[in-house]
Amino acid sequence: AMYHAKNYGRNNYQFYSRELGSKASEYIMLGASIRQALKNAEFELFYQPQVDLMSGSIVGAEALLRWRNPQLGVVMPDRFIKVAEESGLIVEIGEWVLREACNALVSLNNNRGEQSPLSMAVNLSSRQFLYNDLLASVKQILAETGCKPEWLKLEITESLLLEDSQEIINTLSAFKEMGITISIDDFC
Repeated sequence: AMYHAKNYGRNNYQFYSRELGSKASEYIMLGASIRQALKNAEFELFYQPQVDLMSGSIVGAEALLRWRNPQLGVVMPDRFIKVAEESGLIVEIGEWVLREACNALVSLNNNRGEQSPLSMAVNLSSRQFLYNDLLASVKQILAETGCKPEWLKLEITESLLLEDSQEIINTLSAFKEMGITISIDDFC
């Protein structure tokens, strides 16, 4: 009930109910399941093509995370990302997503011959900026995978820009200097 009240801001109160108890239990179980999913390689990426409307050609893709849970089937991000962010697991998941997306992108671009290279959009969580040395992680993953920075588009949320943090500004500037494109994700 305390956390439920906090979600509604200050100066209010909430009563405990069985529904709140079952939500808390589900939250705890989901967090434990996400930890297991990381260990058991249950996450996978789907790639949504990005098409140039004038030419009709594919110019890139966006990496979309899905969780293939043995009991629940395919779990969409809206069901587990918030828990992953609040538990801090989003940092590890985000690094996995970036590494997998970069590996796929290198493979795709190595097979394109003389065609223009494809780009890959990857969503970042604000937690990745706040609880991780994101710049070092991105540099390491690019070096490991051989992915060129100019092939990568990192999507951030508007709320990240409201943080008013010099560290975030420095990280975004460093990404830009490396040649990485930054865009604001339109999903809220």
